[in-house]
Amino acid sequence: MKQKNLTTRRSFLQKSIYAAAGLLIAGGLTGGYSTLIEPRWYETTYTRLVFDRLPAAFRGVRIVHFSDVHLGYHFDNSNLRTLIDRIMKEKPDLICFTGDLFDQEVGENPSKVSELLAQLKAPLGKWACLGNHDYYSGYQETISVLQAGGFTTLLNEHQYISKGDQAIQIVGVDDMSVGRPDIKRAMKDTDPDAFSLLLSHSSNYADAAAPYSLDLQLSGHSHGGQIRLPLIGALVLPPHGNKYAMGHYQADNSKLQIYTTRGIGTTIFPLRFLCRPEITVLTLNSSLS
Repeated sequence: MKQKNLTTRRSFLQKSIYAAAGLLIAGGLTGGYSTLIEPRWYETTYTRLVFDRLPAAFRGVRIVHFSDVHLGYHFDNSNLRTLIDRIMKEKPDLICFTGDLFDQEVGENPSKVSELLAQLKAPLGKWACLGNHDYYSGYQETISVLQAGGFTTLLNEHQYISKGDQAIQIVGVDDMSVGRPDIKRAMKDTDPDAFSLLLSHSSNYADAAAPYSLDLQLSGHSHGGQIRLPLIGALVLPPHGNKYAMGHYQADNSKLQIYTTRGIGTTIFPLRFLCRPEITVLTLNSSLS
């Protein structure tokens, strides 16, 4: 298992090197702009999603979804503070984080990270799942940092979110690349008629989740490719993040909707080109409203 994951990471790294080298050779498009400007030029994307069975109490609920912070790799606590300020300006009802808090190690001041995360407030809670880099940096310590910051991490499990006398289910699965995601276990004892929100770091997991009674999957992992070219799109996408690479999708032969955010930080190379870091604001609505 570890050898397979190592081979996958090495292959992705090699492809990324070739892609970045090609871009540099093709005219220096990743100069100061892609290293100094775009990686900090956050885009807030507003999307309205409509569902058949969303409870009336949850109509108009605003979810702020963010992912792939990659603290420690050209992203520090001062950048995290800016991100938190941007999120709080959106007045979220619910906050979802879909993995990769740190890049390769938890770092020197995890208590400060927790202190900053604790400044995020949402009446319906703060929820998270794990990503592959959370394993590289130490998943147990990452969970502790998230928990101290007020986040509930869902690891192949579910909980209920109540609003008034109605509720929805929120489900989280383990990372698809290096963890052991188990949607069957996560959905055990859930109400098949209830609106269900799934957190999965890797967007491709939607194909495994689609047969289950789920309405919306939130994911990250792909970074949108980080480097995109007109007419071509992403030069390279990571394993398990290539099918639903960025934006809003509908899973094949399923009611499951998917939103994949481009994420906040960078990895492998500190570059973004035509692929700005994204904070996503999703407003839930019912087809009956």
